[in-house]
Amino acid sequence: MRTAVQLRSGGAVECALLCGEPGAMASGALGPVALFGPEEVVGYLVRTSAGRTLFVFRTLAVDDAWAASVPGVHPRVRLLVHLRSAMRVRALTRLFGTLAKRALAPSGLSDGFYVRVSHALGGRRTDQARLKALLRRELTGQTAPGRDTALRGRP
Repeated sequence: MRTAVQLRSGGAVECALLCGEPGAMASGALGPVALFGPEEVVGYLVRTSAGRTLFVFRTLAVDDAWAASVPGVHPRVRLLVHLRSAMRVRALTRLFGTLAKRALAPSGLSDGFYVRVSHALGGRRTDQARLKALLRRELTGQTAPGRDTALRGRP
């Protein structure tokens, strides 16, 4: 099953992709629609007059009634990160830039990595050094001391 992500520009609501490569594009009533296959990680930025909201989610192979519903995305997805502050959105955008610079696919990283990033961004300090340390730990296959390896998510 494919996941449809609505893209919009020039209006009260703007929606754009920050990460993820769509398998196909289609036209919709409100603008282009990006189509993703299962198990893809997508960074989806929604801008309104109230501010910016960033959703990072993994697409699913089947529609799960217990999965998260994200505005402009159908069917439901596994929500990994949800950010509302401009500073935290900027920090995660820079991390996606680091992934692109290193030619790393966001879908290749575990769900546990994104949960740890979400937790780090939820704290007071959101500097890039902490996020890059999490990335290094993920790439070397290490978990934080005292952490259960079941929290790592996908292999």
